[in-house]
Amino acid sequence: MTFQEFKKRAFAIGKRYMNLKRDIDNKNLIYDSIVGSIEFKGTNLWILVFATFVASLGLNMNSVAVIIGAMLISPLMGPIQGIGLGVGISSPDLIYRSFKNLAVATVFSMLTSCLYFLISPINEARSELLARTTPTIYDVMIAFFGGMAGIIATGSKEKGNVIPGVAIATALMPPLCTSGYGLATGQWNFFFGAFYLYMINCVYIGFATWLGVRIFKMPKQVVADEKKRKRIMQTVSTLVLVTALPSFYITYRIVEENIQEANVIRFVNNEFSFPQSMVMSKQILDMPDNKKMLEISLIGHTVPKDSLNIISSKMPLYGLKDMTLRVVQNYAPTVNEQIVNTQLVQDMLKSTRAEIDTQNVVINQLKAKLSTVNTTDSLGIKLTPELNIFFPQIKEIGVSRTYVNSVGKKQLDPVLMILAYVDKQLTPTEQEHLIEWLGGKTGSKNVKLYVEEIKK
Repeated sequence: MTFQEFKKRAFAIGKRYMNLKRDIDNKNLIYDSIVGSIEFKGTNLWILVFATFVASLGLNMNSVAVIIGAMLISPLMGPIQGIGLGVGISSPDLIYRSFKNLAVATVFSMLTSCLYFLISPINEARSELLARTTPTIYDVMIAFFGGMAGIIATGSKEKGNVIPGVAIATALMPPLCTSGYGLATGQWNFFFGAFYLYMINCVYIGFATWLGVRIFKMPKQVVADEKKRKRIMQTVSTLVLVTALPSFYITYRIVEENIQEANVIRFVNNEFSFPQSMVMSKQILDMPDNKKMLEISLIGHTVPKDSLNIISSKMPLYGLKDMTLRVVQNYAPTVNEQIVNTQLVQDMLKSTRAEIDTQNVVINQLKAKLSTVNTTDSLGIKLTPELNIFFPQIKEIGVSRTYVNSVGKKQLDPVLMILAYVDKQLTPTEQEHLIEWLGGKTGSKNVKLYVEEIKK
């Protein structure tokens, strides 16, 4: 098979499996499906308000399940897809109508969330709130690919359960509620960070919808003013680009910080391992000249300054050449640090106790074995008085516990080994009686007897 034939065949297979035409619904039905979910009046608006309360409660309680439920309830996807459809078919009226409804939904959601957090007794920012304040380029990609899945599902004959999944993945409601939290508590970094994430989701779901509409080849409306259509397209293109740019910068900073933190951990683990000193804390501090300082707190024996200078000179090897080092030795923690350190000490004590418990088990096992050995060593002395009565021929006796392994088997059998020195040879019957007697006195089921006559 030639390369051209292979390429032609591969293209035919790809087209057969990836072709959307046979699954795409009637274009008028696609249009009606999107346009029908744009309006935020009456029922839709009340559902949105209640979904906002549910999402705010989930964020307040730090409950992922509740937040997911709110995302499934929320009808925010409608006007966003309406904007994408309007751009795709060149309909300024549809764009305006969709944008107006999206603005209404956004304002109502934010005000509802703000009202909730104003009256809520819990105002602490939990992890689910914090997760919505620093959007990255990954959020852009999630919104875009989620939007593509959404528009493909909307346009297919069999809708399936894709739309609920898109609602969860793109997460429109949580960032809006986080913005409401920032507004209610006066924390503007929360407000702007979360609202930026909401904007990313809106813009890129709309952008994906526009691409889907063009893939479906939905007919464009005739626009009398061609300049107006071009202006709309330029505005959309600029909005898509401008929305993504800050996320690139935030992603770069996050990746840079993660690399720096990994380098610091590697540096501290490798260079601050002292037998009589321990690292209690490490933190990266911002300096006035836009440089950074690594502050390490040690407790225990004082590390000589010369040693610290040598360690500091190794920082460039760990990618920390632009960072200075400050070491605080035998530091006294603040109240908050004491709480953290107390927890740290408790964790260390738990770990130490677990190790001690394990060691105690081993020690007890060894003690039991040692006790068995000591008992065996003194067993001959304990048997001597009765041996003199029942078996006067025996003049000396040796007792030992051991294990016997038959050749070809992996099983070890415990055996009590008896070595008897006699002045007169024992008959076979006497030997059997001696073995039974020794087994009864020692509790051993397997007794091996070796008799040797003392030469005169």
